[in-house]
Amino acid sequence: MALSDIQGRLAAILVVEEASSVDWSTVDRLCDELDRELDASGEDVPEIMAHFLSDSDIRARDARYGDAQRDAIRTYLKTGDYFDGVALPWWDCLALLVVAGGVVVWAVA
Repeated sequence: MALSDIQGRLAAILVVEEASSVDWSTVDRLCDELDRELDASGEDVPEIMAHFLSDSDIRARDARYGDAQRDAIRTYLKTGDYFDGVALPWWDCLALLVVAGGVVVWAVA
């Protein structure tokens, strides 16, 4: 499946989901169809896309969660990038490395 097709179908889901009167059964159907096709194709998809396609029921119940997921999908569609998790500053990684190194030195000594 071409990336442009996937992006077009995600955009279509957003249009249906952001209508003034949301038809959640249509959103569920569109998400399920795309999810099944992607599974059948064996293509790897970004985690944000997999969550978006499988979480339509949660978005229907939780407006804040829905807003966050739609924002993430919009960002992904615009930039091809998405935020997946908690960003760690480089100094946190350095601190972890120093501590791990200290444990290794202590264990060897």
